[in-house]
Amino acid sequence: MSDELVRTPTSVVVPAHDEAQVIDRCLTALLSRSEPGEFDVVVVANGCSDDTVARAVAHGSAVRVLDLPAVGKTGALNAGDAAATGFPRIYLDADVELSTEAARAMARELRAGPALVAGARPRPDLTGCSRWVRWYYDVWLALPVLNDRYVGSGVFAVSEAGHRRLAPFPPVIADDLYARRVFAPAERVTTEPGFTIFPSRGLPALVDRLVRVRAGNVQLESGQLPMGTAEAPRGARGLLATPGVPAAKKLLFLGLGAVVRAGAWVKARRGRTTVWNRDESSRRAA
Repeated sequence: MSDELVRTPTSVVVPAHDEAQVIDRCLTALLSRSEPGEFDVVVVANGCSDDTVARAVAHGSAVRVLDLPAVGKTGALNAGDAAATGFPRIYLDADVELSTEAARAMARELRAGPALVAGARPRPDLTGCSRWVRWYYDVWLALPVLNDRYVGSGVFAVSEAGHRRLAPFPPVIADDLYARRVFAPAERVTTEPGFTIFPSRGLPALVDRLVRVRAGNVQLESGQLPMGTAEAPRGARGLLATPGVPAAKKLLFLGLGAVVRAGAWVKARRGRTTVWNRDESSRRAA
């Protein structure tokens, strides 16, 4: 690690609401191979009723912890932004694993330019997941969006110039989707290695999570919030033509899509497009 990188730490903002089950996993993965002063980590506990704060504090001087009384991811992101000192800046969900090497690669790419926002390819850990969830992710991983400048799934990073365009965060459900749409494809980069996500274990929990994601799309498309470049939707015909995935899995994927669209529509009708659907199944030990 060069002296230059140590003198200019990469800030990492980690919003955390009752994440005691996973915060150690998240911080250990990020910091286990880091150099002193390489990362400026700000964990923003918000409305916690468990020992998230104590667990984060136990990681020592490498981690600063804010303890906000109110629940809210947007407020946590903006509070973390106000406390963070370095660029590039990584926004990291507490329930995913981003290794030291992966965080370092994102920061290095943004320092080099010209990209303004960086993501990495998600790797689902399907331990303990049902057959149907596994089938869904077999299709999801084959989608072109994951192979072309992908930003999302709980991790993204911005340069200082990118941050000026992105911040402050508006009250959105899917902050990473918002970040992806603020930047044109040519301004994004996907780095290696990827990072680990922990999907819902069963089909009902997966549907709940996907409804939240779809509701985030609806919120951004409603015109209530700034929206940059949206990817063109991939229709049923295009999905069925995706090579290497059995037809039965594709049909399950399409069927779930219909259910999710209906659920998001109901959520929007009830005025609940800013309500976060939390999945507890992915936070339990397998």
